[in-house]
Amino acid sequence: MLLYGGGLRIGEVLNLKTSDIEVDRKMIRIRQAKGKKDRYTLLPVAILDRLRRYLRANRY
Repeated sequence: MLLYGGGLRIGEVLNLKTSDIEVDRKMIRIRQAKGKKDRYTLLPVAILDRLRRYLRANRY
């Protein structure tokens, strides 16, 4: 869901940390993206609920 909904690449999703997700701003920070630059992308509201459930279930 993050790949498609957030516009992330596979490598970006694999390197994503919980601290990179800014729920209050509904943004995702991608560190060292293409070109070795940091960037932000939107965190879709539809994904937010599932992401919270995933994080609770896996204790992150």
